[in-house]
This record gives sequence, structure tokens and C-alpha cells, in this order.
Amino acid sequence: MRQLTRGAFALPGTSLDFKTGTWRNEMPVHIHWGAPCHVACPAGEDAQAYIAKLMEGHPKQAWEILVSANPLPAVTSRVCPHFCEQACNRKHMDQPIAIHLIERYLGDEAIKHNWAYPVDAKCMDGEPVCVVGAGPAGLSAAYHLRRLGHPVTLIDALPEPGGLLRTAIPVTRLPRDVLDAEVNRLLSLGIAFRSRTALGRDVRLEDLMADHAYLFLAPGAAKSRHWSVDGAVPSDLREGLALLKEWMIVGDIPKPKSVAIHGGGNTAVDLARVMKRAGVAEVHVITASGLPGPDADPKDVLNVVPREFEQAVEEGIVFHAHRTIQRLLMRGSKMVGLEMVHLKKLPGAGGRSSRVAFEGTETVLHVEMVVPAIGEVVDAQGFENLLGSADYFKADPLGQIASSDRVLVGGDAR
Repeated sequence: MRQLTRGAFALPGTSLDFKTGTWRNEMPVHIHWGAPCHVACPAGEDAQAYIAKLMEGHPKQAWEILVSANPLPAVTSRVCPHFCEQACNRKHMDQPIAIHLIERYLGDEAIKHNWAYPVDAKCMDGEPVCVVGAGPAGLSAAYHLRRLGHPVTLIDALPEPGGLLRTAIPVTRLPRDVLDAEVNRLLSLGIAFRSRTALGRDVRLEDLMADHAYLFLAPGAAKSRHWSVDGAVPSDLREGLALLKEWMIVGDIPKPKSVAIHGGGNTAVDLARVMKRAGVAEVHVITASGLPGPDADPKDVLNVVPREFEQAVEEGIVFHAHRTIQRLLMRGSKMVGLEMVHLKKLPGAGGRSSRVAFEGTETVLHVEMVVPAIGEVVDAQGFENLLGSADYFKADPLGQIASSDRVLVGGDAR
């Protein structure tokens, strides 16, 4: 009888065939890697864990897993772009798991049944910390500090907590009763809130540092960037975020016959929908990014909630993808139109890509008004010594500012 050797049944060219390699003495190693949805979530939510607990029939325990990372699930489920669903492996079979709807359900159930946060509100054993800014980053930081037993003072220039959640996101996306309910539940955990307290106007940074062991800065980015096209600026120029805030507070907004909004984020899409509903006949959004779709590059699409984009298209808003404004057409100081040009993304040095305008692709768009919504920077008031001339705070991956070992920063400000 013929005796088979390893080489007789090994695949040609393998280490088993040539009796080489390290397979003889290496042991198998198990490497645990987080689920794609978990890795993609900026808040660090473990969707796999809380969905599994919910499937077992324990919604309260599922919510407790959820708020161990994110204390505002009823809010974030309504306003975030759902990066978890964009990374979900299920999309390769049919469609992603609707993680944001599960998150919303758990957040709403917690409000409805007044589930208690896993925080001892009486424990104040830690060192006192002051959190500057009561937006989502500041509220989340205050919550996690209270979980660790630190006394927390939360200050904000506005009369109510919430930051841009309250002043810029339309109620169609974030009902105010939901925002109020979740924020008030957080403040009841022993967080001392000081409203109408602006840094640099009502209190100095040095005074806060004298009264607290640490500072956590979360002022957000709410100062508009300067915008012009080759130095041309219409006399009636209004910035996107400022218009949204005005509409939220006053309830009114300009109503030209046609408008072009320049930007590719939630501010641009929110403003476009508000102006369309207010009666503006033609609303255009000009963005350097691509539009969502099955064949779209995830790194080159509008940074908006997918359903908000779909609803905007249904409402008649026109999107001009991979475009930028090359020239403003003026009659005196008034807008009569603009010239768009097509952009192409090309690879650049160091692996970074750049967008290049292509001659011969110019298109004229006749509009009465243009509104830039190209992003915001940190307002330097009160932070001059820490911020310098930069638009954002410079910090290490853990949020530590190099110039002070007692000051950390988070949220949109870094």
C-alpha cells in the first residue's frame, strides 16, 4: 500500500507543500475586533451589545448599555448622520439595520418611564470640574464626570442648555419637548447649570481655573467663516447658520424668488428645506461633495442625515454635486446670478486629495440670493490665550491642551 506524504495532498506552492513557514510552531491567535457599527460611531456606542440585550427582552438594560457611552440617545438618534448604518455589514445583503430607530425607541422609552441614569447623584467625592459650553459635547462631558463622582458646574452664554441643538436645528428634526426632557434629566443628576454666563464677558478663564481642579472646554464652533468670491460680496449677504438661528428665534426668514446655498452639511440642507417651506420658489444647494447613492464613495458624499437629503429632493430642492461657485454676477451690489464650475477630486501629495476646477464646465445659475454654509470656527472671546490665531483648539487625542495640564477640550471646538 502506498503511504501518502504531506506533499501528496498539499496544495502546490503552499508552505505545507514545501515544508516551510511558521505553521509548525505557531499557535492560533484570536483577535477580537469591534463590530463595524461600533467602530464607526463617534460617540462609541456599542450597538451590537444593546441590540442583543433588547432582543433578549430587556429594554431597560439595553438602554443602560447605550447611555454608558451616550447620555442623549433620544436626541442623537434624530440628528446624527448615522455613521453606524453606513458601516453596517447588513447593507451588502439588503439594507443596514435601522440602528437609529432602535436608539430612538430606547431613548423615548427612558423618557416615558423615567428610567434612572446609572449615576449616584449624591456622590461628590471627585475634584470639582467646570464645563464651558452646554451643547451636546458639554452635556455629555458633564454626565460622564458625574458618573465618576466629580462635582460639575456647567456654564453657557445662552439662557437654556442645548447649544446648537436648541438654536439651529429645526423642530421638524428635533422636537423641543424631546430635547427638554432629556437635558433636564441630565441636569437632575447634580449638575449645577449657570445660564447667561459668557466667558470673557461675565467670567474670566483664570477665575474658573482658580475655583476648579480642571476645565473642560466645549464652546462648539458657532462663528461663521469669512466668505467671498474673488473679493466680491453681495450687500445683502447672510450666513447660513445665522439665518437658521434667526428663524428659530424670530420665526421669519428672507423670501427671495430664488436662492443658492453654498455648502454640503446639515446646515445647508436644513436651511434649504426651511426656505422652501417658507415659500421660496427655487432653492439650489451647491456642494463640492457627491450625492448619496448605492455607488457613491462614502468619503465623498454630503455629510447629512440620509433621510433629510431624500426628503429635500422630494420637496423640490435642486442639488448641484461636485460644483463650486467661481464667479458672482452682480448688478451694482446686488446678486443677479452666479457661475458654477465642475470639480474633480485628484490625488495629491501624502495621500491627500485635492479638488480641481475644470475649464469649460462653467454653468450660469440665475438666483437673487446666495447663502454660504461652509462651516464655522471657534469664537475666540475668552479663549484668546489658549486659541491664539487658530480656528480650533489644538489638543492631543485625549483632548489635553498642550499649554495647560488642567484644561481639556472636546466637541466641534477641536
